[in-house]
Amino acid sequence: MRVLAMQMRREFWEHRSLWIAPLLVAILLLVGVATLGRIQFYEGPARPSTANSPFQLMLLGWGIPLYLVAGIVVVVYLLDCLYGERRDRSILFWRSMPVSDTETVLAKLLVGLVVVPYATFALGAVTSAIASVILAVRHHVLINGQLAPLWNTTIWLHMQGVMLYGLTVLLLWYAPYATYLMLASAWARRSPYAWAFVPPVLLAMCENMVFGTNYLGRIVERGFNQVLRLAFNLNLQLAYSIGDAVPLPRAPGGGAVRPPPGGGVTNLLISPQLWLGLVAAALMLLLAIRLRRYRDDS
Repeated sequence: MRVLAMQMRREFWEHRSLWIAPLLVAILLLVGVATLGRIQFYEGPARPSTANSPFQLMLLGWGIPLYLVAGIVVVVYLLDCLYGERRDRSILFWRSMPVSDTETVLAKLLVGLVVVPYATFALGAVTSAIASVILAVRHHVLINGQLAPLWNTTIWLHMQGVMLYGLTVLLLWYAPYATYLMLASAWARRSPYAWAFVPPVLLAMCENMVFGTNYLGRIVERGFNQVLRLAFNLNLQLAYSIGDAVPLPRAPGGGAVRPPPGGGVTNLLISPQLWLGLVAAALMLLLAIRLRRYRDDS
């Protein structure tokens, strides 16, 4: 376990963008909040405004840029982590150390699929709390020209729980993508980006042109709308507002709100798509370990 922790620390030393990029985005967000005069929301007359939705929207707005940047750097990292060590021949040094290929590949996968995403979640939670305090002290938020509350601890905790749950679901759902990128990184002799993205696109196009079907395309797509339906019983086209997507137990004024969506964890855990994806991820991980062990083009 100690060796695995040291290897994960080594990954952050060698790939500093994994922590620098999300941290830089968080700093820019806080600077923008500190210098912004005010925030205004305009809601149409068809739906009455609530005191919850603007604060929820702000929390999501501060978290989404962090997750997008973290996702980009993780994709780049997974595509380069096994190819790069052969390119710069550092694999020769690490093979001389008492560290197995399994431990090395697992450390890289844990960094990209666990450590960076959950560290980004923690950074987003801290950023949203600090940004809310800055807004409460220096500025104000308007809803249709009227002042709105800038902080609600219950809503903040609820939103963090929702985002943590959603992050965990997405990491499990898209784990095959992570191991596929590592497999492409272990396989490619050059240009791992081409090896990762060109073959599935060409195969899907050929299937559609020859057979008129799109089975491979749907497997490659692994739709975001599908995981929303399984984990939250939501459809992107049916989610009318943030209040529909993230229901709260009770509004601050005491009024009742909509009950939580059905499904959730149970629907996700009994989903064959989830378990088939995890099995595929495990197989691709084993193949990536084997390729690293026996492929030496350095």
